[in-house]
Amino acid sequence: MVNSSALPTAPGRAILLGALIAIGAALLLLQLGAGHTPSSRSFADLPEFATWIWAYAAEVGAAVAIGIATLPVFRVLAEQAGRRTTALMGSAWLVFGTLIAVFGPRALDESNPLWLGTARFLTINALTWVFITPSFAGLLLVQVRQSALADDIASAVEDGKAGQLIVELLWLRAAMLRFLLTFATAITGGVLALGALRGALLAHGTPADDVPVLRLLTYGGVFTVTAAFIFVPAYLAWQEQVFALRDALYPVPEDGRPSHDWFDARDSFDTLLAARVSAGRVLTAVFGVLAPLAGSVVSALLSANH
Repeated sequence: MVNSSALPTAPGRAILLGALIAIGAALLLLQLGAGHTPSSRSFADLPEFATWIWAYAAEVGAAVAIGIATLPVFRVLAEQAGRRTTALMGSAWLVFGTLIAVFGPRALDESNPLWLGTARFLTINALTWVFITPSFAGLLLVQVRQSALADDIASAVEDGKAGQLIVELLWLRAAMLRFLLTFATAITGGVLALGALRGALLAHGTPADDVPVLRLLTYGGVFTVTAAFIFVPAYLAWQEQVFALRDALYPVPEDGRPSHDWFDARDSFDTLLAARVSAGRVLTAVFGVLAPLAGSVVSALLSANH
């Protein structure tokens, strides 16, 4: 179990350095040899091309920064779950990415005029997805940890050691929100970069019908559903554990006549664990879940101006 409800953090210098290196590498990879063919040269000369590669590089930098920032929290959960379970959760992200790439909706089907564009994208996207893995797999590991805690509630209450369980539940809630927000931020950044790419393609002469807005919206929608699918069950399971612990600590009196102190104790417990749904917590969760879809809408609106 954890000893504090505070989440471990990575050094700020490491996060900043990793992001800057990633941005520089992405810019270099996108610009290197961009003038090799006439079509690629004319594409690279557009101001929209510069906007796109900077947006894309910023998204890669954000993904790397997010991966470094979430790694300490992920490592704690991984140590508790064991190597086999951790590898399984990480593989789930790889399988999901493969399914999206092969069978999922494509944000833009139009061939990019950038020379060796496909190879560049695969390289950069692979790097990005590696650094998003702790956020996605971390949410799955939270559910694994909560399943293990369910068996400890009764014994913890009987032994008078429920305090440690409360600390861990607070830690898990903070971890869930961090994983959700970092995952949503990285995906939303990618969707916005795709919108910038659509604008650059339109400026280069690609017909709007070849890069329809609906593809961007569908792409963002898929990741919105994904965020909801992995976060909502984890949060509901967390609430279930909190309520189970509260009922074990402050059971309903046998005569069915709870005292004023009983109500106060349960209310204080709910306040401590923040088990009741507040407006701020709802907004945070909604933002994290709906951010990819909102990003696709913004991308569509911005690229529609070209």
